[in-house]
Amino acid sequence: MRIEELSGILDRQLSSEERDEERLKHLRQATGQITRSANDGIQAYRRVSQALRAEAQHADADALEVADATRALAEARARMLTALEAASRRYPWAEPWGTPPAE
Repeated sequence: MRIEELSGILDRQLSSEERDEERLKHLRQATGQITRSANDGIQAYRRVSQALRAEAQHADADALEVADATRALAEARARMLTALEAASRRYPWAEPWGTPPAE
C-alpha cells in the first residue's frame, strides 16, 4: 500500500510542477522512498515465510491456518510486485516486467 501511496503523491507532484529539474527531483525522491519500502517488504516477507515454514514443521500445527497464511503472504507479495511494476513505468527506458515468477 505504501508504494501505491508514494506513486499517487508523485503523480500529484508531477502534475503541479512544470520545471524539468524539479520533476526529476520529485522522481528521485519517490524512487528512493519506493526502494526503501520495497526493501522493508522483502525483509518482512522473508521473516514471515521462514516463520510459516517453521510453524508447518510443528506436530501440532494447524495445516489449514498455515495454508491460509501462506496464501495471504503470496497475495501480498503479488500486490507488491504489481505496485513495483507500475512504479517502474515512470522510466520510459524500463522494459515491462511481465508476469512475476510463481512460488
